[in-house]
Amino acid sequence: MQSSVPIPLLYGTLLILVSHPLHTEAAAQRAPDSRIVNGREAADGEFPFQLSLRRQSVHICGASILSGSWAITAAHCIDGHERQPNEFTLRQGSVFRASGGSVQPIKSIHKHPSYDRADMNFDVALLRTPDRALSSPLGKVAPIRLPAIGEAIGENVPAVVSGWGHMSTTNPVLSSMLKSTTVLTVNQERCHNDLRNHGGVTEAMFCAAARNTDACQGDSGGPITSGGTLIGIVSWGVGCADPYYPGVYTRLAHPTIRRWIRMLAKL
Repeated sequence: MQSSVPIPLLYGTLLILVSHPLHTEAAAQRAPDSRIVNGREAADGEFPFQLSLRRQSVHICGASILSGSWAITAAHCIDGHERQPNEFTLRQGSVFRASGGSVQPIKSIHKHPSYDRADMNFDVALLRTPDRALSSPLGKVAPIRLPAIGEAIGENVPAVVSGWGHMSTTNPVLSSMLKSTTVLTVNQERCHNDLRNHGGVTEAMFCAAARNTDACQGDSGGPITSGGTLIGIVSWGVGCADPYYPGVYTRLAHPTIRRWIRMLAKL
């Protein structure tokens, strides 16, 4: 089987990389009718750290609040546009994709220096806003805790992923409401083997999966949390909710990533 390029889970005006068409067709035949895919609607204030990253007022990715001035997303969400922060905004404090809460500007974009668009390694970026822009007196906005440097992720650990992404792999329609689903972390060796024909995974990535539910296009850059900690961000996958391919996330505890965040954002 020929190898293919990972598919960033990105929807909007940015470039979408696609797999080799022959493999995409084969994967599509195996994929269940996927609906997040098969997630549940979030309650108001349930995910106070969740952000909608918008380019020219259109939702393209998820993001998470780290502090009053810093947010985190996937590097592929802003790749090629790092010098145009004025094109982007962040909606906070709302479960609605297109209304509610408040929309904040972005002062600067910082893509991880080791990000590789070819294999999606180190797929992480930091977004700086005006001081204390990411806060709310209503209590609907709050930062999420980061993991410690090198903190391990166990196998079969429940984790929650959330976003406004596609509700189906066949119908590219974003959800108007924030949705979430619970997935289980996957053994790293198994994950690498499952995705070997798509380049496998690195130590800066981890996988999670569950039956008939997953993150999908438009969820990129959004949070995956466990025990109140932001263990990763939605990065890439092969289809959505395909039982043969777990979803892939950027591992925020990876020393190279975690030290970079600490150096830049002092977090």
